Parts: sequence; structure tokens; C-alpha cells
Amino acid sequence: MKTTAALVLVVALLAGPFPAAAYIEALYPLQHFIAESDVIAEGVIEKVDAKRSIATVRITRSIKGRSHYEVVRLNIGPGQEWHPEAVMAQLVPGAPAVMFYNAERRAEIYVNRFFLQLSGDPTQAPEKAWWTFTHIEVYCNRTFNGTAEELAKLLCDIEAGKAKPPPADSRVPVITKEAFRALPVWGQAVDPQKLPAPFVRHDPVRAPKARDPENPTGLEKGLSFQYFEGTWERLPDFDALKPAASGVAEQLDLSMRKRDQQYGLRFTGFIEIPREGNYRFTIKSEDGFKLLIGTDEVAIGGDVLLKAGKHAITLCYVQKSADGSLEVLWEGPDFPKQKLPAAALSHRPAQ
Repeated sequence: MKTTAALVLVVALLAGPFPAAAYIEALYPLQHFIAESDVIAEGVIEKVDAKRSIATVRITRSIKGRSHYEVVRLNIGPGQEWHPEAVMAQLVPGAPAVMFYNAERRAEIYVNRFFLQLSGDPTQAPEKAWWTFTHIEVYCNRTFNGTAEELAKLLCDIEAGKAKPPPADSRVPVITKEAFRALPVWGQAVDPQKLPAPFVRHDPVRAPKARDPENPTGLEKGLSFQYFEGTWERLPDFDALKPAASGVAEQLDLSMRKRDQQYGLRFTGFIEIPREGNYRFTIKSEDGFKLLIGTDEVAIGGDVLLKAGKHAITLCYVQKSADGSLEVLWEGPDFPKQKLPAAALSHRPAQ
């Protein structure tokens, strides 16, 4: 819903290698959404048809202006790349939503901590109108990334003069496919501090503290692994299961599996951090996984602040169907995203 004037201004300022659209979204504050919207309304996801990739939002309250619609009909299918499938999984009946739109029927809908961009035809009668999804605003979680209920309350307070719009926070990482897949759907229990990093709100008062390494002695190359066989819909408690095999893996991959489906793996050991700073981990996988540094789950696609040294690492993985894959990438203060090297991994040998 960005204005043409804003686009021209930013392009003129940049005229360089950085993508203009990403720059706009990275710094786009909530005030711009408010100012460019003729209508802001609160609603609720009412009906969802996953096979047809459509859904409806029933408007329950106007926050700014007056909504032309009682029911907003969303056509999610035409969206780009992986976005339609990812969004449909998050559209849960009963979930709250906030809709922003203008006279040209350019719109943003906020659901479960992310913004969707849509477009509608202003010439259509409201009861017949369809809003066509284009993409997830992967940078606009820097504008706001709380719940839809929190956003609606904040907008009401802003309209009443009781609050000011928060500035955009460029420290928040953009929404990646991996982070989006790890976001719990609305209605599930959520620990706000264990959400994927793009959906965690920063505390501007508390400075982050780098994690201290364990730095054990007597380590050997590679990670210890345990291999399990079974069928699980989600990651099981591997402590309660007896492994079918165990050993040492040179790196994080699936080479030690004994079949192509219905199995699980747990890797444990240590990762060498070359210098203190923010590190980001990306896992390419088809099924379930969880990465921990020490006992803390790492938000995939987000930053974790680590001191130099050897830190305990655990990766749990399950494969339900055939054609599984597992690749772990990392990036740090001195190097770009790349495959996690075997040389950085070590383990305590069995006694």
C-alpha cells in the first residue's frame, strides 16, 4: 500500500545496489500504514476453504473511517512463490485480523504477527468483491510483530490520541520461509520469547547479552548422533525412546539413516564460534526439526549473540515421508551465509 511518491523518493535516494523495495519495507513505520489508509477495521477469520485457497474475514469494528464491507473475501491462490501455501496454513477460523485499505482498494491485512498485501477492484459491489493476495510483507514485521489483538488496541489508542505509533525496528530480521513455517498458528500456546526471531519483539531498554561457551576439553571431531525409527506427527521426546543406532557423524546430514522415511535423528556436541557476535542459522528441511544452543531453542532465520568458544549444540530431526533433506547454513560477523563446516563441530567421546 506504499505511495508512488514514497517509491520515487526512496529510489532517488538509493540509486545503488540495495533493493529499493526492501529498503522501503525495512524502514516503513506503522504511521505510514495509518496515514495511507482511508479505513482501518478489526475483523475475524470466518470461513476457510484450503482446497480453493480462499477465505473470508468478517468485519467486527471500524477503527478509522467506515468499512464498506461486512465480509471481506480473500483469494489467496494468486500470491507469489511459497506465500499462498504458507498463508493458508495460518488462516484459522476465529483468528483476529486487522485490515487497512484506501480508496484505490490497496490493502494490508494483519493476521498472527504478519502483514499480507492485497488488491481489490473499487468498482465491484462490496458483497461481490474479491481481494487478491499478492505477497507476505516479509519486511513489515519490523513495523509491528505483536498479536492482531495488540495491534487493534494500539490503533484504537493512536486514533484516540492516547498513544503514538512505534518506529520501525530495523534490528528485527525479515520473515523467511523457514521462520514462517516455524510460527505457531493462532490458537496454539505461545511463549513470546521462543517465537521465530522475526516475530519476537525487542526490548529497547535491555541490551542483549552474549551467551558464554561451555569450552569443554578432550573433544573429538564430529557430532554424536542417535538414530530412531518410528512415525511421528511432530518431534518426539527422544529421551524416552531407544535408538536403533548411534555413532559419530562428520557433519549434519542424513547419511546415517537406514531407510528413507519414518525415522528421526538427534545430533549432539559442540560448535566452535570463532569470535563474539551475532550468528544466524538456517535449516533447509522438508519435515520437523529443532536446533538448540545449550538448552535454548534457536529461532531459525534469527540472530543469536554468542561469545567466542565452544558452545553445546543439539539438532533434532524427523522424516515422515520419502525424499527427505537436511542442510544447515550459518552466517556470522566475518562471513556470509554458507554451509556449516565439519571443522566447527566436535563431541565428547564415549567413556
